[in-house]
Amino acid sequence: MKKAAVIAACRSPISKIPGELNYIGEIELLAEVFKAVIKINKPLTIDEAIVGSSFPIERDNLSRKAILSVGLPPTISATTVNKTCASSDEALAIACHKIQCENEKTMLVGGIEKVSNSSYALHYMKKNIKKTIRNRMPTFNDIRHNILENDMTYICERLSRTHNITRQMQDEYTIDSMKKAIHANKQKHFRDEIVPIRYKKDKQEHELYMDELLLSDRSQHDIISAPPMFLKDGVLTQYNAATMCDCAAAMLIAEYDRALHMGLNPLVVVHAMETIGVANDRMGHAMAKCVERILKKSALKKSDIDLYEINESFAVQAMVTIDSLGLDKSKVNVNGGNLALGYPIGATGLRMDITLIHEMLRRNSKYGLSVMSAGGNMAQAVIFENRR
Repeated sequence: MKKAAVIAACRSPISKIPGELNYIGEIELLAEVFKAVIKINKPLTIDEAIVGSSFPIERDNLSRKAILSVGLPPTISATTVNKTCASSDEALAIACHKIQCENEKTMLVGGIEKVSNSSYALHYMKKNIKKTIRNRMPTFNDIRHNILENDMTYICERLSRTHNITRQMQDEYTIDSMKKAIHANKQKHFRDEIVPIRYKKDKQEHELYMDELLLSDRSQHDIISAPPMFLKDGVLTQYNAATMCDCAAAMLIAEYDRALHMGLNPLVVVHAMETIGVANDRMGHAMAKCVERILKKSALKKSDIDLYEINESFAVQAMVTIDSLGLDKSKVNVNGGNLALGYPIGATGLRMDITLIHEMLRRNSKYGLSVMSAGGNMAQAVIFENRR
């Protein structure tokens, strides 16, 4: 079977809500990262574009409008897919499968979320804030028998209790994630993956060139003293639950042998992919199960993986995954995770992949594994291989 290779991979900075990316449109933001990944020295004919987004504002095929905005030929097919938080992961999987099956040779993959302009996401955020302010949050006993498979906040509240992961432990994990991200940013570890985004604000030209939450003043005291967000007796707060954000990400994917024949030097090869769903009695454990399955499928051991990117939509969810797998924590989210950088919902998985790929290259790591959860008790994983 043919191998899919990542030729180029980049992302926009991650912007808070409301933040600087509020001043650029959804199509324009996606077009900027598309432009960046197709700027390579060798000419490549793009066969198709696939974009993942949980809550696209543009309902009429966002992917199609973005490629036309870039100036790519209108003969290119374009698709927008939704798999909740794993939307961009699914876009990558579809692209790779098409290359492996020799249906296509070169694919443009994207992920985008513009929460700051999404009426659905903003309504959800405002509803939770109003409940908190008015002290109308339920208790755990009120909801414990009625937790649905897409109620991630309540699933994580239950995980905290069933795994004895205290509020203090989650806050400490969050602080550690933020420290790693701040250090990585100071060391310019994100420099090669970020495309600066220009925009107009108050009729003036501006540029966002780094992740906006890293500019925020989030002290340890703020994290430790933050009130619960979802339950009166809950442990999830605005800090140990990742902040929804804006971001766009993109990859150029090509068949590996063809890329080499054209004189290209792929960043990494897609070694394996896996997707999984679990039953309600395993709520919160889909990521761990997905990692176990992809390693078995690849005939690799946990110790063979040099770097892991584990989704941090909630501190407790990441902690349960890491602990149940018995992972070496020094290999996990080495540049911080979504708790520190922000959570652009459907674009998050591709953002994690891109950060992982660039860190693999920086360290000359052979294998890197990224795993993302998705609403409805699902998860999706990918293993990248560095053949440089």
